Amino acid sequence: MVFQAILVCLIATCSTWWFSHTITRTWLYPLWSGFLVALVMGQPLKGMMIAAAINLPYVGFITAGGSMPSNPQFAGPVGTALALASGMDANTASAVGVIIGSVAVFAWTFYMTVNANWVHLADKFLAQGNLKMVRVMNYVPSFFVSLLINGVPGFLAVMWGAKFGEWLQTFPQWIMDAFALAGGILPALGVGMLLNYLATTKLIPFFFLGFALAKFLNLSTMMITVIGAIIALLIYFYQNDPDKVGD
Repeated sequence: MVFQAILVCLIATCSTWWFSHTITRTWLYPLWSGFLVALVMGQPLKGMMIAAAINLPYVGFITAGGSMPSNPQFAGPVGTALALASGMDANTASAVGVIIGSVAVFAWTFYMTVNANWVHLADKFLAQGNLKMVRVMNYVPSFFVSLLINGVPGFLAVMWGAKFGEWLQTFPQWIMDAFALAGGILPALGVGMLLNYLATTKLIPFFFLGFALAKFLNLSTMMITVIGAIIALLIYFYQNDPDKVGD
């Protein structure tokens, strides 16, 4: 259990640490960080379902300038770990994950504010010609700040999540029903945000095509994805060299 908690702690830390995002930006999304947490905790299938449920409200998520409406880097790993350790279902985990992410906005603000200090220290070391310490200021302190505000909660979620689940069971049924209801509604919010980007003359037909394939032909998501990939390839070939499509 302690080893799992340490690994989840590192995953939660890397979800926010800037250097991890230079490797892959998927750390930003609960679908990826939550999946890694699920693998560590030995429940990949259930964890993936929970991570996907937590990710749905963030489908249309965007940080414009300094605006951070929520904190999916925190909600993904910590929310998934808490859900698995406490035995939540996907709907409840989605609601709790969004609540955690909203509260964790303050953690994100703290993270960015503290990390601004390392930039000023790096400037001082640069003026002294100490490039080694400039590199240290760029990489090391921000890792430990993320470890404190993201990693530690991830560790505690694994170690104390079962007790949190026992505490949830003491809640009245109407509160649990409210969590489940919110968990069912929040994904629609994420999809609605995504539609704001898709609602263009060129893209909206593809949305309705996917809806029709799922609703009327009962095709699976994977099959629709394959069809979408084939259509994308055909469009690409026709647009780039229509005379050689048949070659």
